[in-house]
Amino acid sequence: MPEHLLESHRMSLTTRFGLVAGTTALAIAGTAFGGAESDNDALSQIAELKQELAELKQQDSQDWLTEQRASEIRGIVQDVLADADTRTSFQNSGAMAGWNKGFFLASPDGNFRLNVGGMLQTRFTLNNAKDGTPAKNLYGFDMGNTYLDFSGHVVDPSWQFHVRGYFSGVGMNGNGNGMNTLAFASVTKDFGDGWGVTAGQFRGPWLRETLVDDGYQLGMERSISNAYFTQGFDQGIQLNYESEAFRANAFIGDGVLQATNVAGPTGTQNSTWNSNNTKYALAGRFEYKISGDWAIFDDFTSFKDEEGGMMVGVAGVYETGGQNVGAASPFLNKSIYGLTGDFSWEMGGANLFASFTWLGNNIDNSNNPWGFNVQGGYFVTEDIEIFGRYDYIDYDIDAGGANADQTKYNGVTFGANYFMSANVKCTVEWGMNLKSFGSDNISYGFRADVLDNKDQWALRGQIQLMF
Repeated sequence: MPEHLLESHRMSLTTRFGLVAGTTALAIAGTAFGGAESDNDALSQIAELKQELAELKQQDSQDWLTEQRASEIRGIVQDVLADADTRTSFQNSGAMAGWNKGFFLASPDGNFRLNVGGMLQTRFTLNNAKDGTPAKNLYGFDMGNTYLDFSGHVVDPSWQFHVRGYFSGVGMNGNGNGMNTLAFASVTKDFGDGWGVTAGQFRGPWLRETLVDDGYQLGMERSISNAYFTQGFDQGIQLNYESEAFRANAFIGDGVLQATNVAGPTGTQNSTWNSNNTKYALAGRFEYKISGDWAIFDDFTSFKDEEGGMMVGVAGVYETGGQNVGAASPFLNKSIYGLTGDFSWEMGGANLFASFTWLGNNIDNSNNPWGFNVQGGYFVTEDIEIFGRYDYIDYDIDAGGANADQTKYNGVTFGANYFMSANVKCTVEWGMNLKSFGSDNISYGFRADVLDNKDQWALRGQIQLMF
């Protein structure tokens, strides 16, 4: 309060004290002439005047308190406002952040968005193999799939991107080293009306199990038959179309099939333009949705409260070997081709999936493998799902004697999933190969068998967290 107003306030208070005192004196004098009848009235007036005087003092004290702290309060208010400005500056600069099935950053107009996600899988495996080396029973922990994932759009929602890197833990042959390896690196342009184009490195349109992301499989891993025939992370360009009833993808690039399929292809993940083993590779996939919504086919699990649906799919692949395979390679100027078909049925508490795959080629003295997979799951409670799977592969290899059982894979898997939350899942599964393994399958809990031994089994447990 300014000094001249403060002084006026003090003088006003003194004047009021004087008036009160004078009035009190007159009241006391009046009582001397009023007699006994007026004593009570005088005492009542005195009490009222004392109360008024006390209220005036209290009001004055509060005014003084306000003045003494005015500067401090103004400072506090300024600090609070500054802090509020700091906290809202992120929004004022045109960005929002939060959680919507994953962490995100976005502009208020929706034209820019970054989604940040990832997954961790920790596993325990107990393996039993007859005459196994160094022991019949081996067990231990390892990391399954661990990755960081970035996706979103820029400029407007039609320009989409996807980047993902895996921290190598366990491969089919146990060659993980913990290093981060680029997997997805793609740009998609959505032209509207269901049409779009994707370019870069991504999973080509071949096997459905591979196209369903790692964290949404029925078991801990995809089926072994899928692992044998699968596509990789393929470099190329793809035309996409989706309608209410069907969707289709057509791919052309450097390669789709992997070295695990047949001799020749090596995959094109992170390869350079001059190092791939094919002249060209073509792949296409067509899916027809009999019922349900497309979104329910993003996984193999069907919760009790989910909508049901049914879908069929077919796909084909064709690629020809190029000069990089070497003049002595049987794949040079030869072709490999394949067909696959699959059926998916989600029933709101249960699911069923089946697939068949065949690969052929015109390479001299080469094999034409084929295989199939049938799997299903059922929720016994709201959070616990039991599942089973049967795999069969005929490698189409002529072998006899001790290696006869290694010409085929014949395996079963049984297990259960416990969904602790939408982002955390625990899985326990037991699998057995009724034939014999000729090589390691570490990520599935198996190793190469000795001679003609068979019936190798693995008991595994996993906790998976996605964010």
